[in-house]
Amino acid sequence: MALRTPEQIWKDCCAATVDIRAQHGMRGAIEYLIGDKLMMFAQTGETNPEFLAELPAFSKRIRKLFTTAEIEDHFERAEYAARVDPDIMKGASAEEIEQLQEGFEDDRRSQERRDWVKAMLLRSGS
Repeated sequence: MALRTPEQIWKDCCAATVDIRAQHGMRGAIEYLIGDKLMMFAQTGETNPEFLAELPAFSKRIRKLFTTAEIEDHFERAEYAARVDPDIMKGASAEEIEQLQEGFEDDRRSQERRDWVKAMLLRSGS
């Protein structure tokens, strides 16, 4: 079985989004395409130049599938969901605090990625 190219991958994801939107609505479709597939594509692009090179074309297609308002709403919901309760460390053991701090670092990297993906998507608008 031949490996699919990054271009084939994002095109297949976009094609699947049409059916997902019909079955699960806009939120389900945008979560699938941006929240899951585009974010994973961007993460892979951090170490794989072939994926990074396809991000502008993938983003352009996404802007044809969703309005600017829908994209902005998705990122607002994602940012709200990523917020951390400031009292999370109260009563935690040293081991739990260490684990939480590692998780915070992962969350910080995810937030940075989400921020630049959002900027890339919204830079050109719908």
